[in-house]
Order: sequence, then structure tokens, then C-alpha cells
Amino acid sequence: MLSRLLPAFVLMAPMAFGQGIFGTPTGHPRAGDASPDLVFQEVLSAPAAGSSSSPNLSGQVTVLSFFPDTSHNPKPVADWNARVDEYAQRHVQFVWITGEDKRTLMPALARHPIKGWVLYDPGGATAKAFGLDTPVNVYVGPDRKIVGFQQGYIPDEATLNAVLEGRIVLERPTPATITTFRENNLVALDSAPARMPRAEDYRPHLTPSHTVHITPSTASQRGNFGSDDYWVLQGVTLKEAIEELYDVSSIRSELPATVNTAKRYDFAALLPHPESRAAMKERFKQALLEHFHLSVSHEGRLTNVYVVSLEPGRRPPVERTSEFGSRSSSVGLSVAGGWGQSVEELKPESLEALYSIGERGTMDELCRDLEGSLDRPVVNETNLEGRYRIEVQLPADPKASFLTMLRERTGLVIRPGQRRITFLKFKADER
Repeated sequence: MLSRLLPAFVLMAPMAFGQGIFGTPTGHPRAGDASPDLVFQEVLSAPAAGSSSSPNLSGQVTVLSFFPDTSHNPKPVADWNARVDEYAQRHVQFVWITGEDKRTLMPALARHPIKGWVLYDPGGATAKAFGLDTPVNVYVGPDRKIVGFQQGYIPDEATLNAVLEGRIVLERPTPATITTFRENNLVALDSAPARMPRAEDYRPHLTPSHTVHITPSTASQRGNFGSDDYWVLQGVTLKEAIEELYDVSSIRSELPATVNTAKRYDFAALLPHPESRAAMKERFKQALLEHFHLSVSHEGRLTNVYVVSLEPGRRPPVERTSEFGSRSSSVGLSVAGGWGQSVEELKPESLEALYSIGERGTMDELCRDLEGSLDRPVVNETNLEGRYRIEVQLPADPKASFLTMLRERTGLVIRPGQRRITFLKFKADER
């Protein structure tokens, strides 16, 4: 048995397109260009030996890392601090830049102090100046010129050593150059920051019409891409398409065995005029039924479920407003089979396999996320409105069960039960 962190939305979470998480870039420097100035509102932490009021980008290698969400990532903080300690005697300075709401950021920094520089940039000005769409590491040389960009959060030793020793190249190895790479111990960085996909990148090459095209998938990529005049579900099984189109977890839908397979399909439509997502869903639903010769009905029946409720007399978890942070979710389960399994090979697990929950959202969203990994429907009977932050994880050497720990810390109780549940029942048309 191995532990695996299961994301609540493995495939079907809609992709955000456009300006990136930091907003519209104000600059587009590349490797070899002079580094933009660091723009920030406040220095939250400085190196113990630092005598200046802000980082000096000249005279030593500088690593810039951008963390939109610091408070929910204690493990990266610990890894970052270890890296800072490791290079304490070398000419490297580390700069952690965050714009997270101070209501969560400052308590987190008090619990888990961050070494090196910590700059508070709520408007994302520095990230915009570097042209960032997503968080990356930016390496700046002693001459204040950008050495390169690297996706990720924590700078790794191999890259840092290569930057310090001048072994960085800006081209990925090819079959013709791989030997040279190995012999010279070269490390490749990106010459420009990774670009967040734009809507136009996934616009299907179709004649605009109201037709939804459904074809067997031949691409390895899977995803959910769209704008107001097109939509593409790429590399999805029929169950996954139903989950997205009908807004129902796969455990609440039933398919004939003939179509309930692992086969993958591409659903694509390019419309002549913009349309709401709700209207597009109706088009896709009808196309799905016609293409696979199915009909659908709702069927209610008493079934085994997991019920989430609030322990009597307990206060609800701390509520947060919509300004408190973005929606996120993770469900940790102990699964059989090891890390080699692909997502599609994972099977629903029982309640006993649950070992962690990290949720920022409503109770309905929590139940939906749990239902995506467990072997029964999950019913919300908390009667709690609003959004909450739930973070509970079983330690490596637990003295209590996860469900006991969850109840003690949050007042939430999850137990087996029976409830009348409505299922989507698909039937093959007689032809």
C-alpha cells in the first residue's frame, strides 16, 4: 500500500486562458537581457547578514521564485530553507516573492519562517515585469543579466551548480547533442518563461457550425479547452464526458457495458457565434446521445453512501469569504498498486483509505471532491453555507484514525449510511 495524493479534478477542470495568474505582462525579457528592477510593496524578511533594505541584483547569483500561495505549502518552504542553508557560503541570494493575502500569509510566516529575502508584491508587479504567466524560477547572474528561466518553485542543486559554474545552455538536448551534454555536464534552461496556453492555441480547425464532432482520440494530450465560441474535450472516456456535461460524478451514472470502456474520444465544436457554456453543454449532450445511440433517464433508489455532517454542538470550521483565496482541493488516499499506476487505472477506494483532506471551498464542493475518489456517493448534511478551509492530514505514525482526527479538529463527521440517490441511467437505443 502506498499513499497517493489524488487531485479532485484530474481532468475536467476548465482551463483558464488569457493573461496568466499574475495579470497582463508589462515586459518580456529573455535570457541575456538585463534583469528588470524588483518592484514590491514591503520586505517581509531579509537574510540575517543582509545590510541593505532590498536585494542587490549585482555581484552574486540571484534566484527569484514566485509563490502565489505560501500559507498552504509548508513542504516547499522547508525545501526552500534547506536549499538556502546549503548555499549559505556561496555567492547566491534567494528571493521569495509572494502576493498572498496577508490574513493567511502572515500567520503562515510566523509558523514557518522563510529564509533569504521575502518580498511582498500583492499586485504581481515583478512577475509582470519578467513576463510571467505562471510561477517559475528566474536565475540572474552577477552581471545582473538573466541566465534563464525554469518551471517550478524550488531551485534544484544541479541547476544552481550549473549556473554558478557557467554550464547553462538555452537549448534542450537533441539526439545529436546529447553526448556533448553528458560529457560537459550541461544543464538546459528556458530562454523565456513558459507561456500559459491561450484560447486560440486549442481552437479546432473546423468550419464554424452548430455540429459537435465526436471522433476517436489519437492524441496523447487530454484536457478541457474552450472559449465563448468553441469547446474541446480531448482524450476523454465516455464516462468522463458525461461527468463534465451532466455535472454529475461518474459514480452516479450508469452506462451499458458496450460503451462503458476505456476508449477515448475527442468532442469538438466551433460555433458561428458566441454561446453560453450552458447552451454548449446542451449541444454536446444531444450529440453524445445521438453518436452513441443512447437515451438517458433519472432513477432514484436507496443506496449505500457516505454522509458528511457536523457533530452536534460543534462550531463550524472557520468560514472564509470569496476574497480569502482561490478554490483548491486535494484528497489523499492509500491506494494499492503503487506509484506506477496511471490516473485511469486508479479505482475508487473505501472510506478507510482516506488519510488527508485539503479543501478551500463549500461543503458541497468538499463532498463532490470526496465522491470523485471514494467508492460511494457522498451526501452533504452539514447544513453549512459559505466557504471553508479544511486541512487535516494523518501523520506518518498516527495514534488515531483520520476520521477521528477530522472530527476532533473540524467537527466534521463522515460515516457510512443509506440515502435515496438519483442516478443517471443510460440505455442503448434499440435499432
